Amino acid sequence: MKRSIYVLIACAYSVLFCAGCGAGKSAGDMSQMTTSVAVETQEVALQPMEQYVSVSSKVSSEQEVSVVPKTSGTVKKLYVSLGDTVKAGDVLFEIDDTEARLQVQQAQASLESAQANYDQNVGGSLETQLDQMQATVDSYQIQYDDLQKELEETEALYEIGAASQSEVDNLKSSVNKAKIQLESAQKQLELNQGSILEDTKKSLQANITQAEASLASAQKQLDDTKVRAEIDGIVGTLNISEGSVVSAQSEAMTLVNMDNLKVSFHVSEDVINQISVGSPVYITVSAVSDEPMTATVTNISEAADSSTRLYQVEAALSNPEGNLKPGMFANVRLVTETKEDTIVVPLNTVLTDNGEKYVFVVDENNIAHKTTVETGLENDTYIEITSGLSIGDTVVTKGQDFLSDGNTVNITNGTTEQETTAEETEQE
Repeated sequence: MKRSIYVLIACAYSVLFCAGCGAGKSAGDMSQMTTSVAVETQEVALQPMEQYVSVSSKVSSEQEVSVVPKTSGTVKKLYVSLGDTVKAGDVLFEIDDTEARLQVQQAQASLESAQANYDQNVGGSLETQLDQMQATVDSYQIQYDDLQKELEETEALYEIGAASQSEVDNLKSSVNKAKIQLESAQKQLELNQGSILEDTKKSLQANITQAEASLASAQKQLDDTKVRAEIDGIVGTLNISEGSVVSAQSEAMTLVNMDNLKVSFHVSEDVINQISVGSPVYITVSAVSDEPMTATVTNISEAADSSTRLYQVEAALSNPEGNLKPGMFANVRLVTETKEDTIVVPLNTVLTDNGEKYVFVVDENNIAHKTTVETGLENDTYIEITSGLSIGDTVVTKGQDFLSDGNTVNITNGTTEQETTAEETEQE
């Protein structure tokens, strides 16, 4: 802006000065005088060119955890303050555990009772019953074996006429009865050993398992009275104090990981197919620095938001010095296309007249020539020239708004305004 004002003043001064001189000079002398326009230029060369879209965003954390207790109660002890750094596993606060300890004791007593009942029945009375049944079977077996032996001996005596038929028949009847008693006792023993004993064991074991589960649940409730950090980070918000009541539905605090930050923003369908994971992103967080940070796209949504029809994009940010904070505003420049070697000039170098784009090229005699150009990629700072310029051309980058085709220019690259004024005065 200062340069533009200076050029206007310099031109006006030159015209007035020439008019004053003309009072004592002929028309021929006036025709020899020319007015030069102060400009800045640069030589055309090949350089990389990036086209990008600019969007606004906020810095957020890759890991931000809401700390919600799993049990309700009164906060007995608070170990952290807002902004404190914590490690995963650190105890953040404790809830009064009086009731939880009583529940653990009751559950422990129930387990011990179930175990004692199992030991008494499976290892005690049931085993005794089985031993008694086995003794009965053994007794019937001996009785049966004795009668069977006696029957065999009596049948042998009967063959030689030393025993009667009635004696044989009576013994056979006794053997059959003993056999029935033996088989009945064996079946009873097998029944108790197989189904009754196993069913009793299963029932008693189920009682133990249930008691163990109740104890584990009570122990977990006791453990839950100590609320621990799930991630490394800082305490981002703190909603409790010692003596306050917390519940399993309320957020006690938030933990934010400050090492892994990101920016999340949205782009239209015209942009989404021009980028991919790994595409470069320049992020400026003015609260930290005006210099952009280089990042890359890490995540791209495959579907547009149903209400906005925009696609969400995320880019990761490194935070080695810890200056970045979640919630800070960020300006994001998302690169959509890149060319490595092309002719690029400052954006304001190109002027437009009735749809025609042109620049001013300065020749070796410091004469400015209006030159029509065609353009390609552009961003907030630079624009690509696809035709109309050649490598080595000298193009006007400042002062072109005051030029006409054929004007003489005074190239002031690297000089101050005072130096330029002195030089023009000497020339006049």
